Amino acid sequence: MDPIEKFIRDNYTPTITESKLGMSCIFKHKEGLTEDSVIFFEFSKKGWSKKPIVNKRQYVIVDADTKDLIDFLSNYYNLNEENFNEVRRIIINMGIESLDTFFGD
Repeated sequence: MDPIEKFIRDNYTPTITESKLGMSCIFKHKEGLTEDSVIFFEFSKKGWSKKPIVNKRQYVIVDADTKDLIDFLSNYYNLNEENFNEVRRIIINMGIESLDTFFGD
């Protein structure tokens, strides 16, 4: 496991919320040291399906606010702009994993 992913798993709790606009994965710091980061997933025209399409659910990520989490990681790991895309990928993959768990996949 990547050290940044381990750090996020150890210090943040991903929580899935649902609204009429779609789903969100909120990353809450366990000690409350940062503002929440959130990834927004949009409902498909048919809504979320409990059964995967071709054995794999497809996600539409419409927005993400991960600034505080990335800033915190940047200070902790001394990251620079070159590392931010990799960190965003880790956060998004963790959000998708949490959504899969929420749906029981």
